[in-house]
Amino acid sequence: MKKAVVGLMVGIFLLVIAGSMSIGFAKDFKIGFAHVALNCPYYLAMKATAEEKAKEYGVGLLLLNAENDIEKQIKDVETMLLEGVDALIVNPVTEYGLRPVIQKAKQKNIPIVVIDRPMYGDYLVYVGIDQWKAGRLQGEFIGQLLNGKGEIVEIAGDPGCPAGKGRGGGLREVFSEKYPDIKILATYMAHYNKAEGMKAMEDAIAAFGDEIDLVYAHNDAMALGALDALRAAGMTDIPVCGVDGQKEAYLEIMKGEQYKSTVVNNPSEITAVAFDILMQYLETGQLPEGISAGDKVITGTVLVTKENVEQYYDPNSIF
Repeated sequence: MKKAVVGLMVGIFLLVIAGSMSIGFAKDFKIGFAHVALNCPYYLAMKATAEEKAKEYGVGLLLLNAENDIEKQIKDVETMLLEGVDALIVNPVTEYGLRPVIQKAKQKNIPIVVIDRPMYGDYLVYVGIDQWKAGRLQGEFIGQLLNGKGEIVEIAGDPGCPAGKGRGGGLREVFSEKYPDIKILATYMAHYNKAEGMKAMEDAIAAFGDEIDLVYAHNDAMALGALDALRAAGMTDIPVCGVDGQKEAYLEIMKGEQYKSTVVNNPSEITAVAFDILMQYLETGQLPEGISAGDKVITGTVLVTKENVEQYYDPNSIF
């Protein structure tokens, strides 16, 4: 079983990379970034960070947007291979859909770092939060908030999304174990987009009205959209919970009103760590000390409520 590398390791290998940067690189590298989408602030922050890191290292970056379409992402990776990229960062649309083209990359000895959404394997390392833990943290928080009984609406991202499997599965696992009297009225897909989250919530209000005791969205963008719909309907007593740690969500949590919780999932940190690991590997052929091939480098995964939100809110952050 592959181990998860957590917490302090992030600081350790960033220090290692800082030394490598001062030396400079022996050749010009081109990094391919197969990105899942650019339809919300979270994914845009990843793009911005990748561009910043490429400039910092003085390397080329080919970033292609799959637009949540696995067939397009397969073509994107094929394009990157034809363009002669030296390494890949992959945020996969689905867990298994890229397998044939990823194996082509491996045959070419192209190192691959997977970020944000888990993938089946065939990668150097994975960098991101523990998605299942995020779901469990929210399941426990919601269970306590509702005193173990109630009916909730769930707003999910994309069908087959590996991050969503964890955020929804972890929640259900906790409910099954400890809070069997909490029921999910319905699950709506809103593609991690605020406007679609608002529309999903409007549909849920029309369908269930006063039956709704809480709304759980798989990211903060959709949760913020749901919050707008609830307020427009005068349902200002319905709690909302999300995931990701978007600064607008932190602001709502600081108010101590309707938005109750989120889970840290810093897209800039994830992307920067992935880029640094990949650049060290390209230059030295070695991973940072303490990290082995196939490891999961876990960043964050902390529940944020009004009790600790001020520790995490940064008005100047990209996200």
